[in-house]
This record gives sequence, structure tokens and C-alpha cells, in this order.
Amino acid sequence: MITTLCLNPSFDKTVEVDAMTVGGLHRVRRLRTDPGGKGSNVAAVLVRLGAQTRCLGLAGENGAAQYEAMLDQIGVPHGFLHMPGQVRTNLKIVSLDGAEVTEINEPGPEVNIKLLDSLIRLARDNCRGDDFIILTGSLPPGCSHDTYARVMRALPVPCVLDASGETLRQSLKATPFLVKPNLQELSDQAGRPLKTREEIREAAHRMIAAGARNVLVSMGAHGALLVNPAGALFSPGLRVPVSSTVGAGDAMTAGFVAGFVETGSFREAMRRGMAAGAASVMTDGTQLIRREDYDALLGKVEIQEV
Repeated sequence: MITTLCLNPSFDKTVEVDAMTVGGLHRVRRLRTDPGGKGSNVAAVLVRLGAQTRCLGLAGENGAAQYEAMLDQIGVPHGFLHMPGQVRTNLKIVSLDGAEVTEINEPGPEVNIKLLDSLIRLARDNCRGDDFIILTGSLPPGCSHDTYARVMRALPVPCVLDASGETLRQSLKATPFLVKPNLQELSDQAGRPLKTREEIREAAHRMIAAGARNVLVSMGAHGALLVNPAGALFSPGLRVPVSSTVGAGDAMTAGFVAGFVETGSFREAMRRGMAAGAASVMTDGTQLIRREDYDALLGKVEIQEV
């Protein structure tokens, strides 16, 4: 069983317009709303990969029932504690002229220590014996940067972390099994742009020295690099038609963890993470992977020792 934690769920509303112009009038060509928040995204991909999963978290009482009904529709088992406030809405504007997606994200309701303690108890009571717990996504208002570290220390299960900035830096002290920064996030941690594979590997080793056991760096079209004390694996990016990069990192995390649970192999985990990430960019907006795309890509992934 793989549990994901979602402290800041959202309704992800994707609108398509002909061309995005600041200050202009735009007519929506297509609109869809999906349950969002990185924790629920990872859980949804895990379901599509056939892995046993559940999503636990906090949700504003205004909108919680609708959000949970949407998770039911896509087959994600869940358990959310309700709190005062409203489930936030994140707007993704897709420009049909090929420009990058514009994202406008609400902050979400404020979380206090009492609520966080209740979530930790919920996770601890439900997750004993799980293979992994995945902590991912932005922290809601009221949470300090050490929130994920505090959660990880309280749970008797190996943890996977996808965070950024000071939250990532402080979370390394809780020795997560895996952290999954993208190249920009790793560069931010290093304090400078990382341009070569050796520079990326050295920065990942500094993360390991700070507490991480394994570091999986996603590099978009340039592939991914997995680094741990035993060595490093590199996978070149797959050439696929790109519809949207939104959620690709979540898909990679899900594929990697599901692959490791099933096989116990870092090489196979990376293969499945790469296939899932590439399958994700082939879908529109905030849609996740199609299983047929994932299956078709899996045999095309190359893994190299570096």
C-alpha cells in the first residue's frame, strides 16, 4: 500500500483559449475541472498503474463533499479531515497558439497545529505496514517550513518527498527515503544554475549529505538522474508529443514508487517513473496519464549507469 498526503487540495480548472494576451478579452473554447493537489494527483496515477493506494489529507468543509465525490469517480480511496474554509480553486489557462500554460493558484484555508496533529494521528493509525507515504505539494497557510519534517518523524513508514525551497531544505533533516526535485528546485538548493550532469550529481550528493537517502532529479526533455551513495542512473528523455507538462513530476513520482514497491529495483523503478512522466505530458491540461500510453512507452525507456 502506498499512501499519499494532500494538505492543500484544489479544484483544478483548466480553460483553453485561442491565445493568451495580458489585458485582453478571452473566450473559453473548452473547460474541465479535476480534483487537484499533488497528493491526489500522485494517488490518481497510482490507481491507473494498478497500485494499491489511498489519499489522506485536509480539506475545507466548503467543497469537501464535491472534492471527495470527484476522487470517488476516478477510483481514489481517500480519508480527509474537514476544517473551516473552502477547497481552493487553481486556474490553468491553456493557450491554443502553443504558448506555455499560465497558472493562477489560490492559497487554500489556514491550517493550525491542532489540525496538523489530527492528520498525523490519522496517518499513523491508517498507515502502519504501508510500503511508503508520499508527501508532496505546497503547504497551506499556517504551516511552517518544517511541517513535512515533523510529519515524517512521526510516521513509522518510509517517506517520499516532493517539495521545494526552504520546506525541502528543512525536510532533509528527517531522512526521507527519496526526494524528487526538478532541475530548477535542485539549482535553487545549490544557489546557482546547474548546467552539466556532473554539477547536478554533485548537488544531489549534497542533498544526500544533508539527509536524503536517494535523490531523483527530473530534468524535463533532458531526462532524469537518480543518485544515491551506491552510484547514479541516468535516463534520457523520451521523445513524445507534448500537450501539457502540468503534473508530469507527480506522474514520475507515482511511477517510480509503484515500480520500486513491485520490483525492489531502482533501475526498474526509474524505468517506470520515466514512462509515467512522459505519458503525462501527452495529455491535455491537468489530465493525468493514459495507461495505454504508459504501456507503449515502457519498453522505450533507456537506463544508463553513470
